[in-house]
Amino acid sequence: MMSLQNRFNKTLCLSITVAMLAIAPGCSSPQTDPSKTTIPTDSDQWQKKLGQTFEQLPAADQQVLSRYMLRMKLSEAYESGAMPRTTIKQALIQQREYERLHPNNPTGKKSPVVTGQAANATAQKYPVALLPIKTSDSDSLNQVKMQFMLSNHGDVAIQSFKGVLSMKDANLTQGKSFNVPLIQFDPAIEPEQSGKIIIESSIEDINVMRAIKNPNGMTIEIEEGTLILADDQTVEFGSSLAK
Repeated sequence: MMSLQNRFNKTLCLSITVAMLAIAPGCSSPQTDPSKTTIPTDSDQWQKKLGQTFEQLPAADQQVLSRYMLRMKLSEAYESGAMPRTTIKQALIQQREYERLHPNNPTGKKSPVVTGQAANATAQKYPVALLPIKTSDSDSLNQVKMQFMLSNHGDVAIQSFKGVLSMKDANLTQGKSFNVPLIQFDPAIEPEQSGKIIIESSIEDINVMRAIKNPNGMTIEIEEGTLILADDQTVEFGSSLAK
């Protein structure tokens, strides 16, 4: 009959053997390289098929792959079936090369071309009006706080604006321009809503001052500038297009 000590020794040896097999290189389960995973050609399946694989990638690769996917989504290449099956590794190589060639536009987003009739349509989509302001009783102004109202008749909220506003009036032989520094709208200007643009401006032209006091017939236009929308789309106006 086996003694208690012998049974203990056999159990101990068995446990050690199992433990050694578990950590032996030849017995460990193979690790799959996430970069070899193929990206589904159907973009609607990306989240479902690549969720766990995405989490296995280094943080830097995750960011690059995210920009690649957004670029493909914006180009509608996957929806049209124009893209071949691509591995994550190939996508990262392609995206890094694309960003090297297009450092200012890593996702390939398109900016609306605002010229000719398109410019008029865009101006109507984002009209600007002058709000009532307090002026001095004299015919000379040094500094005045100008308040403009920017309306959004587009489909996407407006996040920011920077540019030049032009004031035109029948009594003015030459329009007056107002430089607007970068303004972040908080909250963003939602479709069919309006937001304020407030700037300080020096006005010494008597006719300009009178036009401000009596704004009947006055028009305010975006002479040049850039609107950034909530979906990161950029809308350019005037000479900003050539920059």
